[in-house]
Amino acid sequence: MIKRILSFVFTLAAVFCVSFSVYAFEPKDLDSYSAFAVKTMKATDTIRSKKQTLEITGTKGLESVLGKETKSFETLYVYVGDKTVEEYSTSKWYYYYQPSWNGRGRGKLHYTRNKITEKSKVDDTLVVARKSDDKLLMLVIQHDNPERKTILEHLGVKEPPAKKSWWARLWSSSDTKTEKYEIESEKLDIPTVSNNRWIRIYFTPGPDCENNIIKQMNQAQNVDMAVYSITNPAIVDSILAAHKRGAKIRVITDRTQAKGKGSLVGKLRDAGIPVVTNVKHKIEHNKFAVFDGKHIVTGSYNWTTNASKFNSENCLFFDQPDKEYSERFKYLWKLYNK
Repeated sequence: MIKRILSFVFTLAAVFCVSFSVYAFEPKDLDSYSAFAVKTMKATDTIRSKKQTLEITGTKGLESVLGKETKSFETLYVYVGDKTVEEYSTSKWYYYYQPSWNGRGRGKLHYTRNKITEKSKVDDTLVVARKSDDKLLMLVIQHDNPERKTILEHLGVKEPPAKKSWWARLWSSSDTKTEKYEIESEKLDIPTVSNNRWIRIYFTPGPDCENNIIKQMNQAQNVDMAVYSITNPAIVDSILAAHKRGAKIRVITDRTQAKGKGSLVGKLRDAGIPVVTNVKHKIEHNKFAVFDGKHIVTGSYNWTTNASKFNSENCLFFDQPDKEYSERFKYLWKLYNK
């Protein structure tokens, strides 16, 4: 009888241990992994609504670990917090391309909802490590856990600087350059606008911005436009009609948007209209046009169908007090044609 009881107890204990194993994680365990990436978790990385996809937004570090192909992984999830726990499950790395990305790809790691990921919070540290083609570790370290520093040091990762307050970030400066080139800056005097100057202002959704741009296009003999995105067929038809009747048209637009789905910039080029894109600035985000060197349209409104039908936008029509917009267009045209 005693032997039966002892046998039952040992069996129950074995089952209990298998079902509720606790992973005795140590930093040296990472030595068995061949590649790793480290990031601080954002709100978009943590558990959200049960209906939403659970994913870690891609970074260059994740791309270097997980590659450039979609792949599923057997995954060991580990949480280092008040206690260290583990759970085995799966994850899937998605890598995809868009035509407008100029051959560049982007990745995102979909993960499983489990007791480890349920604990994950904003500012926790995530280590994604790969052991082989189908073995992955997702290690989440509680942001204030003392083991965090030890693990990062073991990986050779420097502790990120403490977050600055919004006010400190606003008033701090940095010598870091966002591009490899210097951009000339021109200081323009702020013109005085007389009280009787007529400015027309329109808002969308609605046809007013689109219709008034077309009206100006139909009357102009010279048009210089610097517009981020051009996908509105009605506006493009008016540009082509102006070009056909002999109006001088020049177009500056964003290089990425020009190659995007729905872009009609190709139709302008095919018609023989001179078009240049940004070769210096990261984005050509202007939205203005100069008609006959005098009349201006500008505002948040892009020359797109969505801007007319769905977006909350604005456009302003007025006569430029001096030659501010014409001079800026001249500067950009010369800069992008180098």
